[in-house]
Amino acid sequence: MSTESPLQLTNRDFKINTHEFDEESLEKKIQGRLRYYYSRRLFVQSVKHDPDEDFLSVTIGITYPQDVSDSRDEQNVLKMVNIGDVETLTATPIGNEHYKFDLPARADLYSAYQERHEKLLDELDWSMAKAIYSRVYQLNPVRNQLNSIIQIVNWVRREDNLTIPDIQDAQSNENTEKYIQALEDLGFLRVEGNKVRHGRKIDSADLQNLSPDEFEKQVMGDIVVDGYYMLRKELGLMMLNHFPIFANAYYISAFRRQKSDLWLTIDDVLENLQTEYDRDEGRLAVEDKIRDLARVDVLEFENGEVKGHPDVYREVQQDAPIIG
Repeated sequence: MSTESPLQLTNRDFKINTHEFDEESLEKKIQGRLRYYYSRRLFVQSVKHDPDEDFLSVTIGITYPQDVSDSRDEQNVLKMVNIGDVETLTATPIGNEHYKFDLPARADLYSAYQERHEKLLDELDWSMAKAIYSRVYQLNPVRNQLNSIIQIVNWVRREDNLTIPDIQDAQSNENTEKYIQALEDLGFLRVEGNKVRHGRKIDSADLQNLSPDEFEKQVMGDIVVDGYYMLRKELGLMMLNHFPIFANAYYISAFRRQKSDLWLTIDDVLENLQTEYDRDEGRLAVEDKIRDLARVDVLEFENGEVKGHPDVYREVQQDAPIIG
């Protein structure tokens, strides 16, 4: 039997002899070594090893604690949040069932974790935006930022021979042409030469015989769902995820606790904004946002404490990502 250690760790790589371990102990040993090099917050999500193909890889994640205690319950509850799929490390075979992992720098691994965490939050915010759009659409900041798009939809629906210059002259908005292009890409408009006509998605809404208010809400809701990322990131309509972020500063704890009637304090919401979104927000400003969301039945707010709305909880939970 070999007297060599089956594991060797240097500053940026480690070697392992897979012949020395069964499947379970191999995973444990790799996790132990990676934790030694990086952090005890790291966990091994999966190991793929095929000796016939000389293949070994490991997918890792990061874990951290979050307090998900109910502010109206004396019992403290700590949840270990697991953010998976942070990085997959593929080892290089070096012969005789020996493999070498070249380890990324700690800063690079942390950046990969941040990207994964941000992606999950983006997906959660989109799920929230879809669920609460018809409610927050009543709030002036949302309507004001979407007003140019609302105008274009209504004008094109009403007029048969509008041109792009007609709409630009009416709006005096430097983004008008970008909005028209986005609405065409999403199937709400047809642009033929210089003419702008309503597209199949507006036609589809028209067939429902909706009132003007209902039509506007229906079409704008479809635009938000279909074009959320485009409108928010490419066109800068940040109000689309403004209220979802403040809503999720509450709901992220409720989902992790799996408790739709979880009570949190404003301080808990502030802490979630800092921990999850890296946002330092003033208490009074956050309380104003919570009051706005309570006014349209996204949250409940009572004596400085926040609780979720059961319908919103159920709707978002149906397609929200696993967030630990």
